[in-house]
Amino acid sequence: MPDRWRQQRHFPPTRLSIVSALGDDDDDTRRRAADLLARAYWGPLATTLRLRWRLEPADAEDMTQEFFGEALSKDWFTKYDPARARFRTFLRVCLDRFAANALQSNRRLKRGGGAAMVPLDDAYALPAGDDDDADARFRQEWVRSVFSLALEAFRDEAVAAGKGVHVELFEAYDVADAPDGERPSYRDLGARHGLAETTVTNHLAWARRTFRRHVLDVLRSLAGSEAEFREDAQDLLGVRPT
Repeated sequence: MPDRWRQQRHFPPTRLSIVSALGDDDDDTRRRAADLLARAYWGPLATTLRLRWRLEPADAEDMTQEFFGEALSKDWFTKYDPARARFRTFLRVCLDRFAANALQSNRRLKRGGGAAMVPLDDAYALPAGDDDDADARFRQEWVRSVFSLALEAFRDEAVAAGKGVHVELFEAYDVADAPDGERPSYRDLGARHGLAETTVTNHLAWARRTFRRHVLDVLRSLAGSEAEFREDAQDLLGVRPT
């Protein structure tokens, strides 16, 4: 992913869907929405290109960048209709159509013929494919992106509030891969940081509430509709946002 997209951490204003933000009249709002879109979906889309379209990793990265450039310049995503599909399903289907066009064009050019392009006017018309493994990995990478974006925002907020130790406790207990599945005890964490066990409990409670809030913020910013946001929140966190 290009560095300019890795460095962006700001989400469009709360309750403004990604689709609305991409079509907003304000240049800065559109730019931030495009940056968020790329950061959230780069991994899922590149993974789809590797698994479903059998591209080498470097080729998948290149095509992902080409896809975002083409889609954003031609406003494909603003044509999304939330009544017909989830936004991430629409996005993945757009990628499949783009990949089909690109690979078909390459094959035809190698044979000396012209490129007969599959039209992109109706991105709902072409099935996303029946590769269950690619579909599962797409969702897995999407979930990973959501939690990664939320974790970055959580760290920023905690450090700015002088709660760096809260981050360390949260990452040690809830984020880090525990060897043999054994997490450190609250007592061990307290001893490591010179804290009482009850303080560790309170710090982790604050960290979990704050992290969950950031996950909800990310989900709301990425959703194509309020209904999709609520479904995603129920799916990932088991909560019904008010």
